[in-house]
Amino acid sequence: MSISLKQALVFVPKNDKWIQNILTGGLVLFFPTFAYFFPGIRRMIFDPINYFLVALFIVFTVVVYLAVSGYFFKTVHNRVVHDKEGLPKWKYFSYYVYVGFKSCVGGFIFSIPFILFLILMLAITPVSMTKAIIPYAIITGIVYLLYVFLYTMVALNFVTEFKISAFWNLKKAYELIHGNMTNYIMLVLYCLVVAAVHFILIGILANAQILALLIPFVSYYVYLMYTDLFAQFIQNKEKVCSNEENYAV
Repeated sequence: MSISLKQALVFVPKNDKWIQNILTGGLVLFFPTFAYFFPGIRRMIFDPINYFLVALFIVFTVVVYLAVSGYFFKTVHNRVVHDKEGLPKWKYFSYYVYVGFKSCVGGFIFSIPFILFLILMLAITPVSMTKAIIPYAIITGIVYLLYVFLYTMVALNFVTEFKISAFWNLKKAYELIHGNMTNYIMLVLYCLVVAAVHFILIGILANAQILALLIPFVSYYVYLMYTDLFAQFIQNKEKVCSNEENYAV
């Protein structure tokens, strides 16, 4: 059985109280997404600049995105480890922040070599938009795809135990995709496709005046699509292993 992008798209409406969950998650993302655009808030922070409020806003924004990251991993964890369908409740906000913090620390450490490579490429890539930059763009694109391929693998590993070390335990992470490489490649491709569509939608909504207010809700829906794609892959891997064991018996 292969993973299905269509299933990920309709995953959210299959849950009880999914509209309430989307509204809650979207509102969690709403303030850090749009606070700067409200004239009253912008004047309060930047006219004149209030460093305390700036720091407070940054901390609040970081906490919100940590919570969303933690909610993502917890949603996948519940399905593949505890066999719980449905979406977790947002009342465990602090726990999601904790899980999100661990995922970000691990993800950042894992990303350091790629960040250093990006800095190097920015330093040596010609500034002018000529054919000379094509080789640099191709190399950067290939390394980016390699990063997505490896990061998705270690993120899947983090889902099972919530350990920071999961992000550099490549041997154990590889065991999750070994024997199921076709589906893993599909997972990575689906994630890239969803990310591209998400980027386009955000661009459209950002230029659609009042519809721009839908951005955090659309983004949250997309995050939940990712959770289903991750869960599908791990559950498919487990079914493959179970079938192999039954065949061996």
